[in-house]
Amino acid sequence: MNANVSLARELTVGVTTEPIVAWRAWALTGHRDGTELLLRPVAGRSRPWRPMEPAEAACKHARLHGAPNVDCSCGLHGTHDVEILRRTRCPAVLGRVAFWGRVIEHELGYRAQFGYPQRLALVCQFCFWLWGPHGTRPAVVGWLQRDELIPFCWPHLEQAQRYGMEPRRLLPADEIDLRLRETYAVDLLAF
Repeated sequence: MNANVSLARELTVGVTTEPIVAWRAWALTGHRDGTELLLRPVAGRSRPWRPMEPAEAACKHARLHGAPNVDCSCGLHGTHDVEILRRTRCPAVLGRVAFWGRVIEHELGYRAQFGYPQRLALVCQFCFWLWGPHGTRPAVVGWLQRDELIPFCWPHLEQAQRYGMEPRRLLPADEIDLRLRETYAVDLLAF
């Protein structure tokens, strides 16, 4: 039996107009004054999730099929279990996302055609890696080169500075968290 046929039989594929809610993590970019905030996928150089617009999946490998496709890894990714996201590279924002359109369910979560955040919160990535979503809330957001923003709790900021990671500017995390939620018109993620 063809491996792709076998894979397709193990996946649930459907088209839905009702959203499916999943967990997701994003990187965060913005100007040094904390404006022009954008959620960005943590993997690679994918397109940012624009405020007030549904994100739409596209295949980076080949434009010969619509995303998501059962024979590819393309699509907007989300997971059933927030703990899986602890392995994520450089998460700055944790959230619940609504997916719709063509949705493929797999063992760890979903790949979808369309998505938009429902609830968001900044996370100290180091606390999140160590303790999960119940780690320490960030106190500041460091602005780095290329408009990268990284939330830190105080102990992890001090540790990062000891190892040469020196943010060029520090912004209050509560202010950036509020601006982010206002920019995307979403509620606070409570955990």
